[in-house]
Amino acid sequence: MTTILAKKIPFIVVFIYLLLPACSTNSPNRIYQKASNYNYSDTLMNLDIAISEHNYRIIHRSNIGQAVRDRGEPAYPLSTVISFCNITYAKEMMQINADLINDMPCIVTVREEEEGVIVGTKLMTIDSSNPEQNEFASKINKNLLAIIEATVE
Repeated sequence: MTTILAKKIPFIVVFIYLLLPACSTNSPNRIYQKASNYNYSDTLMNLDIAISEHNYRIIHRSNIGQAVRDRGEPAYPLSTVISFCNITYAKEMMQINADLINDMPCIVTVREEEEGVIVGTKLMTIDSSNPEQNEFASKINKNLLAIIEATVE
């Protein structure tokens, strides 16, 4: 082994060791899920009520499970993605950081699993370098958690 190569190998090993954690995709899990005490249709009804009680407006429903059933798989588990928004919060968010538009609209999912109906959402990141953004994200996350809790209990 040449002297130059012998000097480069430790440098490369140290560089890779330090670089890999920064490139890792193992970010904290932002998915929050709870099992519902209700059947699928009652859970969806509870979710609609919880969303409106927290001053959000439903803007879209994607009935994915039903779409798969309609394509010829009648036993496919039902699943729905509900998108919702609060325009006041959306305006506040855009004033804090316009890039946050990528976290909107808020969504909650309802899906059938073997163990029952699962309700879930994706929480906003609360560890940015912007304290105002973190405070806003914490507020939205509290709303999302409260909506899910109200839906499943």
